[in-house]
Amino acid sequence: MLTMALGFILGFVGYLPPGNINLTVVQLAISHTKGKLWAFILLATVMEFLYCLGCITGLDLLMQQPNLVVVLQWSAVVIFTALGLLSFFHNEDAVKIPALSGFGRGVFATIINPLQVPFWLVWGVYLSDKLKDGFLAITIFAIITSIGTACILWIYAVGGKKLVENMKLERKILDRIIGVLLMGLAVLQLFKLLHHH
Repeated sequence: MLTMALGFILGFVGYLPPGNINLTVVQLAISHTKGKLWAFILLATVMEFLYCLGCITGLDLLMQQPNLVVVLQWSAVVIFTALGLLSFFHNEDAVKIPALSGFGRGVFATIINPLQVPFWLVWGVYLSDKLKDGFLAITIFAIITSIGTACILWIYAVGGKKLVENMKLERKILDRIIGVLLMGLAVLQLFKLLHHH
């Protein structure tokens, strides 16, 4: 149950900071193109499901190699730590409403999202022992994650421009919270690894 709740949180938090995808949602909401807006949110939700399912399923197959498992688990500690530190020192004032990406660019960013692969591989390593029931558990987890994505994008569609401006102001606080969470996960993963050996 906790794992599934984490799936929703990951889907939600993954699209919380303003980026190409949620800014496209804001642009579509402002320009009142409802059909395009809901089609785009649906596409982003489906792509999140596919990335999550594909990465974690692929990882599940890789996990059958014991030596690789150890390497991946230690890599997760390093990646969580690096991402945590990056969040603390993140400085992005580049979120400007007029410079929003077009619909086509938003669609491209949704389909070809290079950040999603490492994101789900790292989380897949962390969740590997929690999604032991195989493909069905991973599929349910991926569905719940995509529901989290749909929720945050819907909030962006409703909150629109105001939400992006507030997010810009609160970015430092948001980055610090994410940084603390990631560093906490790195410590947790490290403790788990040292406890096993």
